[in-house]
Amino acid sequence: MFTHIRSLHSADIITCDAINRSLPDWFGIEEGLAEARTYLESQSGLVAESNGEVIGYLTWNQLFPQSAEISWMAVRQTHHREGIGRELIVALEQRLVSDGVRLLSVKTLADLHPSPEYAQTRAFYTSVGFLSQMVLPDLWDPANPCLIMVKPLSNDMASGGDHKGHLY
Repeated sequence: MFTHIRSLHSADIITCDAINRSLPDWFGIEEGLAEARTYLESQSGLVAESNGEVIGYLTWNQLFPQSAEISWMAVRQTHHREGIGRELIVALEQRLVSDGVRLLSVKTLADLHPSPEYAQTRAFYTSVGFLSQMVLPDLWDPANPCLIMVKPLSNDMASGGDHKGHLY
């Protein structure tokens, strides 16, 4: 399947919202769906298209020049395990690195919650290079503990040199 990754446009919001609503095992909480809609309306994003149809997307925010956070990501369930999420992540990383961003993070449901869907989500993020950083058990609510995962986007240190053996 040929996939094209492009910037999110306001005309994509309804379709992306429908993708979220078609994934109730991941996004079944109305507050979360409303939050995702806000991200679609206010943040930068990328969409994956196949044959002119939006089949996945992600949004991100950048609060600091050196780091960014994926705020929401969803792929139509009929296209899971086809590499769409990986393509979106790679395209985002390329864009962020060219802007000087060095660290990418994402929040997801921690393994303290028994959700098999979010076990798949954590496995996906691990497969594209994210590392678990910390659990914030009360960020969302005690029934939905938050895991923060991070991925370095550049191996270069701030000064551009090799820092092996140096203590900081």
